[in-house]
Amino acid sequence: MYTHIVSFKVKKGEGISFVELQQFEEITEAKPAGLDHFHIFKDRNEENRFFLVEYWSSKEDKDRMENSKEYQLFNEHRKLVIEKKYETFECDVII
Repeated sequence: MYTHIVSFKVKKGEGISFVELQQFEEITEAKPAGLDHFHIFKDRNEENRFFLVEYWSSKEDKDRMENSKEYQLFNEHRKLVIEKKYETFECDVII
């Protein structure tokens, strides 16, 4: 299983909007092929920092989804609440 982790700094006061956008996308769009599940974590030490952790069958599935028109539109909306993107990590689940 492939894991994609991204951290974001969300604009002040937009934390709820960030989480709601992710939840809305999950509810209204068909689950992308290969996406097992995802979690959103809020950093306890740095204000307005969130981590999005996605579990995929493969990196190719994630790349296909990110190249879709639907994702591009969603990403444009999400950019409105994100101040900056920090880091991206790619991992393989071992246990």
